[in-house]
Amino acid sequence: MPISLTPWLTPEERFEVNEKLIGFELIEWSNDRDLKLKSGGLTDIFIKLREVRNKAKYASNYVAWVFANPLFRLNPDRFVEVPDAVTPFSSRIAELIGKPYFTIRREEKEGRVADAKISGECFPRDRVAIYDDVITDGQSKVGPYKECIARDTIIEPLVVMVDRQQGWKENFIRQGINMNVWPGQTLHDIRRHLVENGYMERCDPLLEEKNPVIFAADGKNWEELLPTLDQLRDTGTIIKVNDLLVAKGTESLLPDLSVYGRVMADLKCFDIDNTVKNIIKHLLPCPPWAVTVHASATKEVVQAAVKTLKKVPTKVLAVTLLTSFDEDRCEEVYVRQPWEQVLALARIAKRGGADGFVCSAEEASELKRLYPEMLVVTPAIRSAGVDSHEQARVKTPRGAMEAGADYLVMGRQIYESPDPVAEISRIQKEELRGIM
Repeated sequence: MPISLTPWLTPEERFEVNEKLIGFELIEWSNDRDLKLKSGGLTDIFIKLREVRNKAKYASNYVAWVFANPLFRLNPDRFVEVPDAVTPFSSRIAELIGKPYFTIRREEKEGRVADAKISGECFPRDRVAIYDDVITDGQSKVGPYKECIARDTIIEPLVVMVDRQQGWKENFIRQGINMNVWPGQTLHDIRRHLVENGYMERCDPLLEEKNPVIFAADGKNWEELLPTLDQLRDTGTIIKVNDLLVAKGTESLLPDLSVYGRVMADLKCFDIDNTVKNIIKHLLPCPPWAVTVHASATKEVVQAAVKTLKKVPTKVLAVTLLTSFDEDRCEEVYVRQPWEQVLALARIAKRGGADGFVCSAEEASELKRLYPEMLVVTPAIRSAGVDSHEQARVKTPRGAMEAGADYLVMGRQIYESPDPVAEISRIQKEELRGIM
């Protein structure tokens, strides 16, 4: 299975390279996400290495020097350029690493008798490394790969400056392309650099204030989520994460996620107060918008979370009764009916100093009446006709907001939509009109 190898740029090198590329105007960005890709889609960031032709020679030499790093480390017999974005760098790279190269064209060159797609020498059993500026869905790399295979070469990983993480792995698998990719960095790395260093703005606070939707990014890995997070970045949607925090670690994941919006760290802490305090400490380097703690862990545990976060604006949301609990399960576990248990846990959360509750929309109205100053976050929200899956107590977005919810947690309905941004906009305009 094709994989993306660990980037060949270190974090320190990546910072320098991005600053240089920005200075050379070889990276273009737009918060309006209106830059056109060759595929016809739109993006907020465009890599323009081919524009180096219009820059001083120093720019071309610098980019060639950067590319020489991974190619030298691979030490192939020769390397392969895919015209025409990287064409200005190939001869200089050949000088720097002391290796020959050849060119594989997308179309055969007219007037040539043999090897009309190849310029330069290529021999059977040569170890060759293809290189290019970026990889998106990988389709433009299929032709060069097959040409190299047809000439019985041994293919090293594809070297690119930027992996845009837009489906190349799946495309390679479908077409039987057995080639790994070795990127200098990902598009996310560039986006994070632009945001953290003030080139691109984070989401408009007014949009964040108006948007009650929390996107539940559950059960997906980082690369699966990125295309959706990319689109949601300028909508003001809060991102709720749970299992991904375990997979990547809070101190690694939170700075990455914060590029795309406010984060709800859905840790659902349930342990003794000292353990919860130690867990919560890992949020402090990049404080999320909110963190969840089980109210049933006791008032002292809620207090421990609140005290640990007292110097940052992170909200502590107390989980009352899971929305997957119906009456029978609640009776079995808590020996109470749902509303009685929610009320008992709400009292504990309030005494512990929590900022709000996570509860079913069925309890939202009464909790808001009893505790009007507290935030109410309601999971298990589905538009009419959408499958409720494992949830037992479900409401529509409008039903939850009318019941007193401040925020609506929605996952599959947004993730599986052909256009997540359009789906959130539809919910706001059609289902929440007049009550937002």
